[in-house]
Amino acid sequence: MILHGTDTMAYTASALSFMLEGLNKPIIFTGSQLPIGVLRTDGKENLMTSIEIAAAHDAEGNPIVPEVCIFFENHLMRGNRTTKMNAENFNAFRSSNYPILAEAGIHIRFHRMHIHQYEEGRQLKVHTWLNSNIAV
Repeated sequence: MILHGTDTMAYTASALSFMLEGLNKPIIFTGSQLPIGVLRTDGKENLMTSIEIAAAHDAEGNPIVPEVCIFFENHLMRGNRTTKMNAENFNAFRSSNYPILAEAGIHIRFHRMHIHQYEEGRQLKVHTWLNSNIAV
């Protein structure tokens, strides 16, 4: 679980997804459009649901979502396929080039056919070098 400002969250999630090759654990980014202390904040629901998604395991005890994602306004999206589209609405992020990984309502519906599958024994390889000649 990573709480992050929304303006650069998609950039960070995308970079981290490529830096952590062979990831077998959930890393869920979330945040809020309104500060957590504001009465109508979206942050509390985003935080609670992100924790529930990160803790979700299958019958064998493996994480359901072993990848870098963004959870925002009831949608779980792949970290490297998400863009912030709106600074004025709670539904601020979109995954235009890849389907939603999960939807939260009364229950959380995981769309497992779109989620990276857990691979037993998969070794994590961390890439720490980033090219400083690239700008967004």
